[in-house]
Amino acid sequence: MSEIERYLDSKLGEDVDRRGFLKLSASAAGLAALAACGGGTVTPGPSGPTGAEFKLGIVLPYSNVYAELGSSITNGIQLYLNKVGNQAGNRKITVFKEDEKVSTDDAVAATKKLVEQTSVDMIAGYVLSPNAVANRDYLTSNKVPTIIANAGANVISRAKKSDFIYRTSFSNWQPTHPMGSYVQDKLGLKNVLLVYANYPAGAETAQSFRETYTGKFAAADVAPPLGYTGDWAVWVSKITAANPDGIYVFLSGTDSVGFLNKANELGALKNIKVTGSGFFVEQDVLGSVGDRAPVGAVSGLHWALTLDTKENKDFVAAYRKAYNKPPDVFAMDGYDTGRVIVDALNAVKGDTKDPTKFLAAIGAVSFKSPRGDFKFDAATHNVINPVYIRELVKDPQLGYTNKVVATVAGVADPGK
Repeated sequence: MSEIERYLDSKLGEDVDRRGFLKLSASAAGLAALAACGGGTVTPGPSGPTGAEFKLGIVLPYSNVYAELGSSITNGIQLYLNKVGNQAGNRKITVFKEDEKVSTDDAVAATKKLVEQTSVDMIAGYVLSPNAVANRDYLTSNKVPTIIANAGANVISRAKKSDFIYRTSFSNWQPTHPMGSYVQDKLGLKNVLLVYANYPAGAETAQSFRETYTGKFAAADVAPPLGYTGDWAVWVSKITAANPDGIYVFLSGTDSVGFLNKANELGALKNIKVTGSGFFVEQDVLGSVGDRAPVGAVSGLHWALTLDTKENKDFVAAYRKAYNKPPDVFAMDGYDTGRVIVDALNAVKGDTKDPTKFLAAIGAVSFKSPRGDFKFDAATHNVINPVYIRELVKDPQLGYTNKVVATVAGVADPGK
């Protein structure tokens, strides 16, 4: 009996409805065509990865002050996973998302849900520094491989470094540390006012600036609460009253938008040099403030849309095609996070039963990133970043964006 005859014989005894009959006819026709072409015995092959599903849990904010950041990081991760067909190490990668929101309670609950109910193989994400720190002990005690894709809490690379946690983004110390001396020596600012969101990341950024800026500070720091929804005139007026040569700002997301809108309305920045951590004038913010963007602002960050490298041009083009808008630094961090996961899974051939080996593979990942050379520091599990000093311009093709004017290579968190 031929293969076709055996197939039909096995099926004809079954009750077959119209849809089943059509499928049966198509299957038989396919088998006949293969036989006619000399295919001989037909052996169905796998159409995708055959290993166990790899469950990736993502904890990022999809609401409140940092919702745009969460969306960008997720887009970046998914862009890279799509590039490799959502598989690595012969395993299909499936993403499960939970909302980090703002509070540590929400972030902890989201993490536990993914670990205890969804049984994820790995966690990635976290935007807020307190949320990354709050989940550190739980993730470590449960031996969950984790990649922090944004939160910059210094302690994660220092006293609370974990064998189970790597960071693909930055420490709060990194983007700002070179900026203090640049603001003083290159820009000549002798009387600066610090403006930052009043939470741990803001305080750590301010301290990093103080380590390299030795000029005078115009007045007490201006530190609005994170996610401020009141009248920004209250905080902008403090800048006007201090009359500094310049300001150094660490705000992000809707905080940056609210501040810049009000400062523009009141004309508060006309005679003040604007500097800051690059998040303050990153693409997500510029897209929201439009012509209220502080052209000429100088900022430090580990990426810029305008970086003239093949890796960055390819990334920017792919992101625009996928999402119909330019990427920001958060999308880039997400993209690199996706690559680290894929490269590590391929390195262990999908075998993550021993987390120690999988984590070692993560630590060994290195590649040419849209940001430049990507490599982890073995001493801190934090990525070693270039810091690009950028000037905000209005580009004829790109609109408001940041042009690189100087580069500080290989900035590694000190680990203490």
